[in-house]
Amino acid sequence: MEWLILSLLVTMASSVDSFLDHEYSRTALGDNIDKASVKLLREAYLSSENTNVVTSPLGVLLLLSLYSSGTQGKTRDEITQLLHVTDYKEMLDSYSGLSKEYASINSSYLSLANKIYVASGCGLNDEFFRTATTYNTEVASINFHNVDNAAHIINQWANEKLKGLIKDPVSKSSLDKDALVALFNVIYFKGHWHVPFQASLTEDKDFHVNRTLTVKKRMMHLKKSLFFNADDELGAKMIELPYQEPGFRMVVILPNEVDGLPEVLEKVAQKGLLDNVFALSPARRKVNLYLPKFDIKSSLDFTQILPKLGVKGIFSGGAHGIVKERSVAISKIFQEAAVNVDEEGAKAGAFTGAVIVPLSTRYKSPPPMDFIVDHPFLFTILHQDVIVFLGTFTH
Repeated sequence: MEWLILSLLVTMASSVDSFLDHEYSRTALGDNIDKASVKLLREAYLSSENTNVVTSPLGVLLLLSLYSSGTQGKTRDEITQLLHVTDYKEMLDSYSGLSKEYASINSSYLSLANKIYVASGCGLNDEFFRTATTYNTEVASINFHNVDNAAHIINQWANEKLKGLIKDPVSKSSLDKDALVALFNVIYFKGHWHVPFQASLTEDKDFHVNRTLTVKKRMMHLKKSLFFNADDELGAKMIELPYQEPGFRMVVILPNEVDGLPEVLEKVAQKGLLDNVFALSPARRKVNLYLPKFDIKSSLDFTQILPKLGVKGIFSGGAHGIVKERSVAISKIFQEAAVNVDEEGAKAGAFTGAVIVPLSTRYKSPPPMDFIVDHPFLFTILHQDVIVFLGTFTH
């Protein structure tokens, strides 16, 4: 059996805001991505030596959905089960539509690109090629036998899309000279908070890594009206920080307990995050927010993670519908991801988020509500109802 390398490059940069409108639609695709994403994050968190983790599950799911079009039987069933798919054609249409939509968004803040490199002398199956084009995927020929040059060519493409955030994400050890085809996905996001944190207010404050270890972290400060939700069943509360970029927002999920992150992760892996995200509502008073600056880089091996979620056949079963007259399987699937959150990013500071509620002339504003992110937490970046990035910060 010939081997296929499925490689995934994902990255993200961010800065910080307050909110515009709050008209977000909820879709079946968003729900399916939500459920699969939190399962992928949980396994990445459990398998990582460094529990500061960032990933773009969306990149994994996009490539798996595309790959599934060249498979059949149990292998395809395992993929669709992870993707929570009931209507296969609808799934292909949804993911291909999402690829096209994101590729059309202003590339100054969002870049999503798919590319397939085919070994010299090989050709893609006609039907698979047609499906790939619906995913807005470029196709190019490459000589995998010259591993150094192949890595250089792929990195040139990746570096352009990643805008220098991750330099040369593909090493020659990532490739296989006997590969017939490699699938790549890049997602890059750079957001700007509408009401930025003022750098002059950032200060060292206690961050409780666990019940016995406390360290100092640079904490940003913001006092604004924000959307908030508390869920005793989940054991966490959350706050929303919208970006200037239309439809984008960060949601920070803070466990009630200092050591509560593993339990919260288990719960969201069972039910997803969107129910809680769509339960966010105006806090009806200012929120006194302290949020640590953080910078996370993750190298994730989904070759190890996916089998734990029941996706095994892609690594052993033959896929006959990808390369002409050949059967292939995946040998590697990996992801390089990065996130940076700080005070910067507001190009214009005139916008002020406010929640307007009817008040009597004698109404006295309630005191601000504290939301102090001083222990391990979960965060996500969404576009509308689609989770684009997801991560944990613990130390």
